[in-house]
Amino acid sequence: MWSTEVVRHFLRQLCSIPLLTHSCIDLDEISALVLDPGYSSTRAGFAGEDVPKSVTPSYYGVISSSEAHDKLLFGDNSIHTPLANLGINNPMSKDGTVEDWDTAAKLWEYAITSRLTNAKPSNPMSNGLNDADNSAMDVDIEGAQDQEKPLEENPLLMTETGWNSGKGREKGIEIAMESWGCPAFWLARNGVLAAYVATLKPLYDTNE
Repeated sequence: MWSTEVVRHFLRQLCSIPLLTHSCIDLDEISALVLDPGYSSTRAGFAGEDVPKSVTPSYYGVISSSEAHDKLLFGDNSIHTPLANLGINNPMSKDGTVEDWDTAAKLWEYAITSRLTNAKPSNPMSNGLNDADNSAMDVDIEGAQDQEKPLEENPLLMTETGWNSGKGREKGIEIAMESWGCPAFWLARNGVLAAYVATLKPLYDTNE
């Protein structure tokens, strides 16, 4: 994964952009996440660690049914376990760009929350289960779920290809800031990150 110095470098730039930050960030106390989506796998981890803690296949399983929505399965078991009516799809194209944003967002959230963070539980006093009026239960539950943000406490740096379109960047920002509630978010091109790491590498190799 990218080093803490790399992530902090981009987050310092990020703090000067009010539109991409929800609050002031203490860079010494952050628990920044790095998301590196790709065609074969999606990697996620904490900044400063040597390897990603979460490596999830970008391929996912789809179980077709007569219901309105098909069932989506993520993880190794989704593509390795034979199931009836199971299809295998990929939201990414071979050049690393996103083709299916709705599924890609679910895949990325699974890669992060399954190993790095947990889905935040709703408040039992406001989730509708303790209300006397049962007719408003569904509305209250839906409202509570809309307030849940899986990454409210974690700044996020996500990689992208050098040929990602402007609309693709806007969609990535929308997912991170609005759907996940990230307090800070930065989209960094793979080539820029690789070049930045290359400038730091001689400092670490001087003793070898």
